[in-house]
Amino acid sequence: MASKLNPKLLRFFSDQYKPGTVALVGTKDFIGKAIREAQRKVTQDGEPSLWSHAFILGDQRWDLRGPGVSRMKSVYLFESDIKLKLFKPQLRNGAQENWIGKWCSEDVEHAAVVDFGLSDDQRDGVLATALQLVDEQVLYPIQELVGTWLAIIAGRQWQVNPLNDPHAMYCSACVR
Repeated sequence: MASKLNPKLLRFFSDQYKPGTVALVGTKDFIGKAIREAQRKVTQDGEPSLWSHAFILGDQRWDLRGPGVSRMKSVYLFESDIKLKLFKPQLRNGAQENWIGKWCSEDVEHAAVVDFGLSDDQRDGVLATALQLVDEQVLYPIQELVGTWLAIIAGRQWQVNPLNDPHAMYCSACVR
């Protein structure tokens, strides 16, 4: 996300923080709108979805993101995403751990945190699994995305995706 940091959204995620909870965002950038629009056929009201990305809130860690590069505790998250920087050669594809500020930009129109009331053991299992996905470098399913969009358009989203990649997963599958 190239837009400016939204401090109110950063405060929202910090205030709602609980490790192992699920967060949802709906962005208004090109990709976010395309994802939300593609989900129109699966929403109850036939309108575009509010949500374009899901992730798991992980740990709070010390970093240097405070005022004047001071030390502070920040929320980190686990997600499956793809990030390509064209002018600085970088590609991040798949399960990754990131600072919450990545999803606290002016491009975010909707945000929610969902607490499923997990026990400490369940929460630890969720976080251990998320970290394992990062370690195994599970990819974001770029080819599978085409098959999913075609299935939604054709109203066959419950059929097996012919472009399935067993070593790749969407953000929603990563959270699940």
